[in-house]
Amino acid sequence: MFMDRLLNETQRLAAIFSALEALRLADEHGTPRGWASPFGLLQIIRCCARILELSSCVAKAGYRECDQETLEAITSETRQVLYSVQAQIAA
Repeated sequence: MFMDRLLNETQRLAAIFSALEALRLADEHGTPRGWASPFGLLQIIRCCARILELSSCVAKAGYRECDQETLEAITSETRQVLYSVQAQIAA
């Protein structure tokens, strides 16, 4: 169950960065709201928080089907996304 939710959140985060998703989330004037908009940044932070929470649950549960290296890679990439968001906000 945790693994499915982790996969879904990871896919959701990837979709935020896609051009098609940006167009789908366009405002009423048709202007795409990119991931750098306040709305986009909030979505990214929310997804990252869920990914890290689910990763922690998977690690604590000791799922045998989860490769530890893969889980560490997912959390590492998620932290990098958060660092990028933090840099974007600071700029």
